[in-house]
Amino acid sequence: MKFQTLKAAVLFAGIALTAQASLAATSATLLNGNSVYGVPAQATAASKVIDVTKAAQQINLKCGEVVSFRNGDKSFTWKFDSVGHAAVDLAAIAPAGFASAGVKVYVERNEGERN
Repeated sequence: MKFQTLKAAVLFAGIALTAQASLAATSATLLNGNSVYGVPAQATAASKVIDVTKAAQQINLKCGEVVSFRNGDKSFTWKFDSVGHAAVDLAAIAPAGFASAGVKVYVERNEGERN
């Protein structure tokens, strides 16, 4: 009887973890609540500032870079620690009201990462 209860508990835990992973993948959020694209950062940590009104539609960065984005009087700073080095539409990480239509950020591995 205990074996069947343990088996059911393990099966339930596996289903719950699968559901959480699926939810995380669809919402671009990790289980800890952070974005799969990185985290907001302090402007003082930025290594560069990009004006999105003058930027190309494609921005290339290295994983771990901290960048401030500006559009007129609005700005935000982001540290790119992206899972799988995925490309991200800037609009997906920008705060509400920050116009960044069509700008895509491509994150590549940095020199300190293995493989």
